[in-house]
Amino acid sequence: MGSEISSDSQFRACYWLQATEETADASLQHFLSQHPVVAHTLLISEHSLAGLSAVSAREAVQWLGSETDRVIFDAFCGFNPNAFAQVCGTLRGGGELILLTPPPDQWPGYADPEYAALCGSRYRQTTLAGYFLQRLTRELRQAMQPGTGAWFLPLTEVPARLPSSAAYLSQEQETLVASLSTQFLTGPAQQTAVITADRGRGKSASLGLALASLCQQQVLNVCVCAPQRSAVDALFAALQRQLPEGVLQGSGFSHAALQVRFYPPAVLLQKRPEADLIIVDEAAAISVSLLKAICQHWSRHWFATTLHGYEGNGRGFELRFLQYLTDSGRAWQGYQLHTPVRWAEQDPLEALSYRLLLLDAEPVEPDDSETAGLVYRSVSATDLLADEALLRQLFGLLIAAHYRTTPNDLRQLLDSPDLSLRVLQRGCCPVAVALLVEEGPLDAELAQGVWAGQRRPGGDLIPQTLVAREGWLDAAELQGWRVMRIAVHPALQSQGLGSALLSQVRTEAQQKSLDFCAAAFAATPTLLHFWQQSTYVPLRMGERCDSVTAGWPVLVFQALSDRADIISQQAQQRFESRFLLRLAATPQAYDHRLILACLTGLRVPQSCSKDTLLRLQGFAYQQRGFEDSLPEIRQLLGCRTESANIIQTIAALPDVDQELLVARVLRLESPQQAACRCSLQGKRLQLQRLRQLVAQLLECCDAG
Repeated sequence: MGSEISSDSQFRACYWLQATEETADASLQHFLSQHPVVAHTLLISEHSLAGLSAVSAREAVQWLGSETDRVIFDAFCGFNPNAFAQVCGTLRGGGELILLTPPPDQWPGYADPEYAALCGSRYRQTTLAGYFLQRLTRELRQAMQPGTGAWFLPLTEVPARLPSSAAYLSQEQETLVASLSTQFLTGPAQQTAVITADRGRGKSASLGLALASLCQQQVLNVCVCAPQRSAVDALFAALQRQLPEGVLQGSGFSHAALQVRFYPPAVLLQKRPEADLIIVDEAAAISVSLLKAICQHWSRHWFATTLHGYEGNGRGFELRFLQYLTDSGRAWQGYQLHTPVRWAEQDPLEALSYRLLLLDAEPVEPDDSETAGLVYRSVSATDLLADEALLRQLFGLLIAAHYRTTPNDLRQLLDSPDLSLRVLQRGCCPVAVALLVEEGPLDAELAQGVWAGQRRPGGDLIPQTLVAREGWLDAAELQGWRVMRIAVHPALQSQGLGSALLSQVRTEAQQKSLDFCAAAFAATPTLLHFWQQSTYVPLRMGERCDSVTAGWPVLVFQALSDRADIISQQAQQRFESRFLLRLAATPQAYDHRLILACLTGLRVPQSCSKDTLLRLQGFAYQQRGFEDSLPEIRQLLGCRTESANIIQTIAALPDVDQELLVARVLRLESPQQAACRCSLQGKRLQLQRLRQLVAQLLECCDAG
């Protein structure tokens, strides 16, 4: 097995145990018999091995915040990159990871159970080349010490740690807690702290320690926010240790001098509770738009995030959110924890996990030379396997530009059979990348089952959604590309590169005689506007708001063929009628900017009749009542002709006027309800302004 790490070392070892599927259990038992017994072993598998109870890879996230002495990762049950990164983070210093796999020459061809999650219904596992496992095997072979089954840095001594107080695990942590407490107590009323660290540096625990310190000085009401409750387990555990008289229950912690409540991001912004301090942990896994909203509504915040981790990467957070803080003129203080508290510095397992999963990948600096033009190219999985530098550059671009990029995305890039990449390159630097998923057509039998609600196989999201949820059976015949993700180099955003890439994708799709390009995402007004600029139209909005992004799931569609255009126009009409019904039924659900963004994107011609225009003129210029004219005003707001798009005109109005029209006409709210939104008090004043606005809109409407 190779050299051992001494029991008093804080380095963590990784052992690569190779066996056949039939001999795996016996090989593991023999290996464990040669190693000392440890206090706690975590087995990631689908079944018991060596007499140990198993935890599935899908359940590994539940162990975050826990500590283990030994982790056994059974790759015969599938190599899930997210789960691997998660359990590596649970392993304390001096522990060991045992990776149980087929032999290196057999592993890339092994029928990995993870393939089932990567394949649509039109693919079989036998068609997959196993590029991810080929790369994994290659990197492991290069990392292992020659002639051994162990991998660790050949350092002779463990770096000494600076002394710290008993409650703290590092001097850095103690200094951070003191700084946060001092800033809160003596700093300005408007203040923001940003704490960044790699995993295992005690970031979340530091937040709990700082709260425990602060409540000795004053009574505090605190709200904690994170993508999942498990992300702040270490914070609450630190509170419980420091304040044992407090009560930890459900989603909060209660103490005589401290009340802490947990909220998912969208719920926090929806309820907007009173709080002396807002703490956002794992902020890199939350959209920047939500982080901005939190900044704007509360006066004191601590934002903390992992820089390199399974739940997303902090690089994009650094580039976008910190730039926003600086540009907005807000007073903020940055802190960074470097010293690991669970294991030693220069830990070999940490370095190995970064290497295997590209956790620290970053985009290269763009080529600023004037002669460097944009080149559009297709990049295959074989290209990525053969060119590690290109793989690192493209994955780094996805990490930096998209807050939800995880290690699982790396496997998808290399193994998903219906996924392909298109890249805009400037010189040698990739500046934008689009991940395209091939979708459709569905065979007739499957389509009928999907339409009837009896079948829903994996893959083909766009055709299946249009058939199953919208009832367009003809959509089963369509074939196209779904843009699963698009990313632009953070230093070059807002320069039209994303739109340029989508334009190239459209041209290629037309050359291939595809029927559509489409996308599905959690929508914000800004994001919808981006897609609408590239002539994508909304065809469906989901029923549930995302609890992390606060965005509503939206499907946008770009028809490239006549048959797709017919379905698109019909689907747009249905989307508009359904959306207006939902606005009347749940008026509080949607921000007025999202409402206008959805309706602005529709491109189905819709004009007002002469009789409708006459009634509208009676409301605008005479004394026709609002309720009597409401059907016509709603028609006016949907008017779209070659000479007029009324919703676009409304979107250019002052915010108070937009709110008034949306509240009274689309949401069907009372004058009292509308007054809370648009700050225009009184039925008479609102009616007067509504007449003026309808008159203004009529001037834009083609009477012919």
